[in-house]
Amino acid sequence: MKIIALQGSPRPKGNTQALLEIALEAAAGAGAQVEVVQLSELTDLTGCRECFGCQSNPDEPGCLVEDDMQPLLARILAANVLVLATPVFCWSASWLLKMAVDRLYCMFKFGDGDYRSLLEGRRLAVVITEGNSGSDLITESFRRMAELARCQWLGSLVATGVGAPDDIRGNAETVERARTFGRRLAG
Repeated sequence: MKIIALQGSPRPKGNTQALLEIALEAAAGAGAQVEVVQLSELTDLTGCRECFGCQSNPDEPGCLVEDDMQPLLARILAANVLVLATPVFCWSASWLLKMAVDRLYCMFKFGDGDYRSLLEGRRLAVVITEGNSGSDLITESFRRMAELARCQWLGSLVATGVGAPDDIRGNAETVERARTFGRRLAG
């Protein structure tokens, strides 16, 4: 089982990373191969231009935007599980994750009149940290994306009321939920 996680927090050592690490350590312990992409470290990331150039090739992403997303698209296709990790930003995913997810539009093919998804058969999950609200909106958005992508929805792991990364690591209940979630990702 190969898992790729897109970590969308602008803080690579923040709360979202702490929660994601716990889950992915459990997934690796259960035998999964794990890769984390820190979206904040990509130096050239552009949003979807909605040019529809990707629709001319039904068998590949075909995105015409040349940036750091190109090699990432191939790595996503090589994975069995896609994990999207984000803090809540104004009741939505972070701008970094939203930009990367918008670029996944090239995985949805409808140009020939028949819809298909290059992500079909994969599994999708989200990891969310929040101060006090908003995770339900993000969860529903990505659940619907999984449905459109014809992915198996694995659900969301949410840590609410988080302060500092050590608060997550020091909370036995949160750690156990994250480990259980990680083992499910690997299963």
